[in-house]
Amino acid sequence: MKRYASAQRGAALVLVLWLVAALSLTVLAGARGIRQQTQRAAFDLERLRIEPVLDAARQLAVQSLLKEGGRARGYRAWQLQLGPYGVELEIIPSGGLVDVNVASDALLLALLQKVGGLTPGEAAIMASRIRDYIDPDDQPGGIGGAEAPQYRAAGWPVLPRNGPVDDLSELRMVLGMSPELYEIISPYLGINGQQRIEIDAAPPALIDALTDQPGLGAQIQSSPPEMRAGALLSGAVAQIFATARAGGGTVKVRAMVQTDQGHWWQREAWVDLSTRPDSLTPWTTLSLEPTRRMNPPPQEIHP
Repeated sequence: MKRYASAQRGAALVLVLWLVAALSLTVLAGARGIRQQTQRAAFDLERLRIEPVLDAARQLAVQSLLKEGGRARGYRAWQLQLGPYGVELEIIPSGGLVDVNVASDALLLALLQKVGGLTPGEAAIMASRIRDYIDPDDQPGGIGGAEAPQYRAAGWPVLPRNGPVDDLSELRMVLGMSPELYEIISPYLGINGQQRIEIDAAPPALIDALTDQPGLGAQIQSSPPEMRAGALLSGAVAQIFATARAGGGTVKVRAMVQTDQGHWWQREAWVDLSTRPDSLTPWTTLSLEPTRRMNPPPQEIHP
C-alpha cells in the first residue's frame, strides 16, 4: 500500500512538473510574440517617419537636375541636410547600368561573376538562362540554357517571356535565379538599350567590382572627363565600358538616410527628366520603390 501511494505521489509530481514546463513555454511564446509585435511596430513607425524625408530629398535632387537642363550627364553623389537628417543622394543615369536585354556577353558574365559572386561555370549557366528567357526562340542556347520544357521539368511556376523585359524585377522568374543573387545585382540593372556601360554614368562601386580594382571608380569619377576613357577602354574591359553619350533623360534617384537608432533606409525612383505637359510635375516618375532598410552605403558615397 505504501509503495502504491509513493508511486501516486511520484506520478503527481511528474504531472506537476510537466504542467509547469508547459506553462513556462506558453509564457515564453507569448512574450516572444509581444516582443516581435513591438519590434514590428517600431520598425513601421521609423519607416513612416523617415519616408517623407527621403521623398523630399529625392524631389530636391530632381529639381537640381532640371535646373541643369534636364539632361543626365554623369553619375553623381552628394549629401543634403534636411533638418536633423543628412541624406545621401545618388543620381545614376540609365547608361551607367546593365541592360540585360542587350548587354554584351562579357558584361553579363562579369555582372554575374564579379558582382553576383557566382563561379565562372555558374555565371555561364545563368547568363544562358537569362538570354533564353528573353530571346524569341524555343531552343536552349549556350551552357545550361533553359526554355519552356526545362521550366516545366523543374516545376518552375512561370515560363520564359520570349521577349525583352520592361520590369527588371521579372528577372527573379528566370530558372535558377535565387532571391539572394537578384538582391545583389538588382541595384546595377537598368533599361538603356546599350551593350556596354557608360564610364561617366557608372556608379563607382560597379566599376570597382567589374574591374577588380577597389577605388578605381572613385578615381575615374574625380578625374577630368577627357581622361576617363583612357583608363578603361583598353584590354578586356573594353567589352564592358564605353564612352559617354551626350546625356539621357532617364535616371535612377536613390536617397539614403541613417536614423538616430543607427538604421539605414533607402528609397529609389526611376525618373524621366523630359518635359511632359500632361504631368503634375516637370518630370515623370516612372517607378517608385517602397522605402526599405539597407546596409550602410559604400564608403565612396559618404566619405
